Amino acid sequence: MANSRTEAKDLPCLFKFLTEDYPGSELAKCETLEKKRWRHADSPMVENKAKTLVKYLPKLSPLLGSLNDYSVCQKHYNNIIFKNFFLEQIEKIGDSVFFITMKKNKKKIELFNNETNFCDFGIQVSPNFCDFGIQVSLPNPEYESLIKKINELERLNQQLLLENEMLKKKLNNKYDNQQERVKAVVEIAKRERNALYDDVVNLLNYSPSQWLIMRNPVVVEFIKTLTRNENEDHFEGEKLFKCAVAIDNIYGIRHLKYVSSVNLALSAIKYSIAKSKTIVDIDSYIINAGGFTKFINWQETLAGNSEPFPNGLVFMAFDNEQKGQKNYLDRGYNKVIFHTVTSFVLFNFDPTNQIQNFESPWLHQNLNISQIEKLFGLSPEMQELLDRQLHDYLASIITELCIEKNKEINVINDLITNQSANTRNQKQCHECGKKEIENSKRKCPQCHAKLPTLAETQQEKEQTISDKKEKDSIKPLIFRPYQPNASKSNKSTSSISITQNLEPQDCVKIPDVLVPDPLPINPNSVDNIRKVFDHIQNISGINSGNRKWIVVVCDGLPYHYAQKFKNEYPRIILLPGPLHEEMNMLKAFVELNWDVDLRDFAQCQGYRTDSQLGYFKKCADHHKAWDSVCNIYRHAMAMELVWPYVDSVSNPSVNGFLDWAKNQKNNLYKLKYEQIFWYLQAIINFRTGVRYNYPPLKSAARRMFAPIWSARRHPIYQAIEVADEEQLMQLRPEIRQIIEYNSVVSWSGWSNQHQGLDAILEEVNKTLKTLIPPIPAQKHWEMAARNCTKFIKLRKNLFAKMGYADSESSGPRSRPDYEEESQRFRIRLRKTSFLNPNLNNSFDGLDGNNKLSVQMKLFSNEALAQRINYIKGKFGLISPEPTRSIPVTFDEAQLQSAETSLKKEEIVFTIETLVGSLNDAKRPQFRGLRSKKKEELLIILQQVRDLHNATDVDATEETT
Repeated sequence: MANSRTEAKDLPCLFKFLTEDYPGSELAKCETLEKKRWRHADSPMVENKAKTLVKYLPKLSPLLGSLNDYSVCQKHYNNIIFKNFFLEQIEKIGDSVFFITMKKNKKKIELFNNETNFCDFGIQVSPNFCDFGIQVSLPNPEYESLIKKINELERLNQQLLLENEMLKKKLNNKYDNQQERVKAVVEIAKRERNALYDDVVNLLNYSPSQWLIMRNPVVVEFIKTLTRNENEDHFEGEKLFKCAVAIDNIYGIRHLKYVSSVNLALSAIKYSIAKSKTIVDIDSYIINAGGFTKFINWQETLAGNSEPFPNGLVFMAFDNEQKGQKNYLDRGYNKVIFHTVTSFVLFNFDPTNQIQNFESPWLHQNLNISQIEKLFGLSPEMQELLDRQLHDYLASIITELCIEKNKEINVINDLITNQSANTRNQKQCHECGKKEIENSKRKCPQCHAKLPTLAETQQEKEQTISDKKEKDSIKPLIFRPYQPNASKSNKSTSSISITQNLEPQDCVKIPDVLVPDPLPINPNSVDNIRKVFDHIQNISGINSGNRKWIVVVCDGLPYHYAQKFKNEYPRIILLPGPLHEEMNMLKAFVELNWDVDLRDFAQCQGYRTDSQLGYFKKCADHHKAWDSVCNIYRHAMAMELVWPYVDSVSNPSVNGFLDWAKNQKNNLYKLKYEQIFWYLQAIINFRTGVRYNYPPLKSAARRMFAPIWSARRHPIYQAIEVADEEQLMQLRPEIRQIIEYNSVVSWSGWSNQHQGLDAILEEVNKTLKTLIPPIPAQKHWEMAARNCTKFIKLRKNLFAKMGYADSESSGPRSRPDYEEESQRFRIRLRKTSFLNPNLNNSFDGLDGNNKLSVQMKLFSNEALAQRINYIKGKFGLISPEPTRSIPVTFDEAQLQSAETSLKKEEIVFTIETLVGSLNDAKRPQFRGLRSKKKEELLIILQQVRDLHNATDVDATEETT
């Protein structure tokens, strides 16, 4: 049986020592009655209070370790432990004075100054003694000190009582009038102003609520009270941000040179949008944002050092970026200076993936014959994918044509009829209102009034149409009452831009983006590309052995130059950018079909002058060119190619059309069928493969389009396509899969909005340009690169906190309908019977002025044969032979045949003339022309023509 604990009443009291130290004090005595309750001293409440009293009662200190041996009587428990009065008083006047003044019955203190030998406090004592309930021996100085302290306490008590009465009156009448309220606010401001100006918070993690917590609470609550709306009792979102701005403006009111960090960031965003120094300088006078110099210095402070190269699965993209310096003087030597650098972007897909650190990517050093033969054409799997895409598109076209066919009046035929009738009778009389007057009439046959000219009539029609469109586009101004209780939509507007945030879909992985320091060279030559590769191997850790390989994406021109020395850098896997590949595919298609029908299509779209037509042919604006060719032109051509079949059968189907099209003998119809449903469809499929990150479809579309590179003058992308296919075959299967599925990313988080890494780099370059001054130095490029991702995050954060969302949509982009433009070109096609397979039309272009060459009748066969010969020559299966591009027009074919009959001197003169238009980097390879044979000169002439034709492409890529 365990030993029982000693009862509390049998233990000594913890405060027994007070009796020895203060024998005259009633509080020092313990309660001795038997019925009173005793408590153990080791209870939590007693222990905590004892620890607090140690500094006033030092004798408690050695007892704290053995509290279980003591108890507490009821008197000491009630007066010392349970109540706080004892502790409060002992803290004020000290332990000795407190115990002296403690008496069971308080007596009034009376002092008689006329007594020299006695001081009476209820009893008579000698001068060395004073009775406060107990007799204490006090020295004279201490006695005098106590008397003074008592007098001081009485005086202070009277003063506090007086002030208390005055405060009561003030509190009762404080807010009776506005003047008193103003005085109160001024008094609060004077007392609180010193605590208002604290340190600046981190802008990258800026939160209005957290920022307000760090501000002075008096000022914050004062502003919130003034701005509180009875109908809006919550401070969040835009209202909370405005509250923070209001408090932040107090800084600027007190100190004119104060710079608000938030307003400085907002001015930086304005500068990135408007690119105006004046806006930033004006903001410095309005919202304390600092001037443009402050903005540049802030960037330098924010930049710091370059971030280290990340670990994990990292891809890289590089491109040239340049900024032109404007000149305002007209001098012969004063040329536009371009500040050019090589910019980089890193994409970290998985920081934990170490495959680049240990695994070698290569499986084959060279391809065998069977692998080379796989490059010749489409595989069965590729053909199946392409057929499925074509089947889906044709199904939508046939459905649309069936609806059109079932109408009582065919829209296109009716428009053709009205257009023909109106062409002969366009005039109308403004006096009597008679319409459809012959164009040859000068006076109205009804009222004999003078008729307007044809030019005036056409101008009136265009003005009427323009006014109607403008009227339809203007929406009436509607005023609605403000409803504060209306529920606010929490739906956020997500965007597809790099400057906006979005929660990605489950199947989409968004990589981390890092922008390293740019390299101060232009990657437009072989030597500079070597320097870029050396820099990549250095910063990525390849030279130090930390990384075995890395994927690098670039545009066509650097890729083409790198093929000359790619074996020297086996650890760099170079990929062509999908965006630049798509752009050049569209350019090549437009160039091939320009003299066939695209010139007429451009004119139908409103391109009239030579410069306008040249702009369209070069696809200078890729977005406009895509909308015109891949939407309007493709739809119109597909509708007119399928219409003869739909019009001739009662139950049309996709398979029925494909079988019907194979049996057509019209060469022009067969040519356009291949161009639209093979090559233009391949461009569409290529983009679809990129957008949905579906590498099999992307590879099939590229292989389908590849013969055009060999058929026409496109040597750069002819080499790029084959070199990239060869490289993918040499890779290990698992490495190839990683590369193919990570060479495009969806920055928005949507599964149907993937982009090539080169497209993301273009967006980053745009941001870099907004962060550099008009005349940038290398340090400005580095500052912009280090601040780029920080600035993007800052912009996202501030826009979200202030309640602003960019206008870009979150889902698929909506585009205006192009039915009117498509119908206009369909009228042109059907009116000329250009695609009517039942007519034996001449093999001419749509305008009838360009006779097409005989080679175009078998374009696909000849193009594929030339591509196969190029591949065989590249891999040494046959000796390389010079090939000529397939001529589109009869005149181009005649020119090619005429070159063979030229004399050697004439060929040299033609070469030298064309060489003059090439850049300096390409000229040395054509030196010593006069010492070469005629056959060699003809080959060089063809190469010069190819390079001359590709000059525009190269120039475009260098400035993209």
